Amino acid sequence: MADSIEQVQEIIRECTKLGYALKQVACLNQKTLFSVQEVNAYGERSLMIDLVLEELCLNFFKGIPAVRNIISEESGYLDFNRGRFTVILDPLDGTKNFTMGLSYYACSIAILDENGEVCGAYVINLANGHEYTAIKGKGAFRNGQPIHTLMQQRLNQGDGIFVGLAKKEWELQAMKRVILQLKSYRAMGCAALDLCCLASGAASVFVDISYTAKLVDVLASSLILEEAGGWVTTEKGTSITLLTTQGNITEITLQQKFCTLGASNASLQEILMDTIGLQGSVWL
Repeated sequence: MADSIEQVQEIIRECTKLGYALKQVACLNQKTLFSVQEVNAYGERSLMIDLVLEELCLNFFKGIPAVRNIISEESGYLDFNRGRFTVILDPLDGTKNFTMGLSYYACSIAILDENGEVCGAYVINLANGHEYTAIKGKGAFRNGQPIHTLMQQRLNQGDGIFVGLAKKEWELQAMKRVILQLKSYRAMGCAALDLCCLASGAASVFVDISYTAKLVDVLASSLILEEAGGWVTTEKGTSITLLTTQGNITEITLQQKFCTLGASNASLQEILMDTIGLQGSVWL
């Protein structure tokens, strides 16, 4: 176990070098990086920036013998046929923000052991270089400093972040019930960083009920939030960090989409879920 932790720690330390290289490219923000190139593993459009950042990530992890395979938003499943760890990767979460020139987009990296358990996480804001990291059981950090969630016990004491703002009536009504109780709310367009905001105490709740969340987007930041003291689950109440232990990791990562609900502590998470309301698989 100690050996495994040390390996994960070393991978995360090395990720800082990768993060610097990614940030250098992302900060160029050249129009040529906005062009559509192909379709990714989810059937969505990939821009040049997505592919350039992914190539940097893949070349980096090819140089780390402990990494066995990668599941990436762009290329899907890649097997190096060695090592012990799986990396779940989103080279650029918040692509729309990037193309709009909004400084809020990230690279998200989750590290899994042989049992599919998330044991390490690295998220970097590619616009400003702020890094969020966590190792399971060892706490969460922002730029190397420990971070913790807020201890607020009521929705009206805190601020919220929304993502995946759809226009269906039931979604609008569910969000309205939460919004009416919050001090303020934002919709910033990068779930990976949104959950890190909760981890660092910048907000209290996170709501995405669009059924579009993917593990590549939120798995790393979910571990960071949990290690900081928070909670993050699907609409069924299942911890995001446990999804990869419930079957074939590749299929779960590339095929499952879900809602994401996060809060700074267990009490607030329960209040959030009750406020939104759930009956069967339909939010009321």
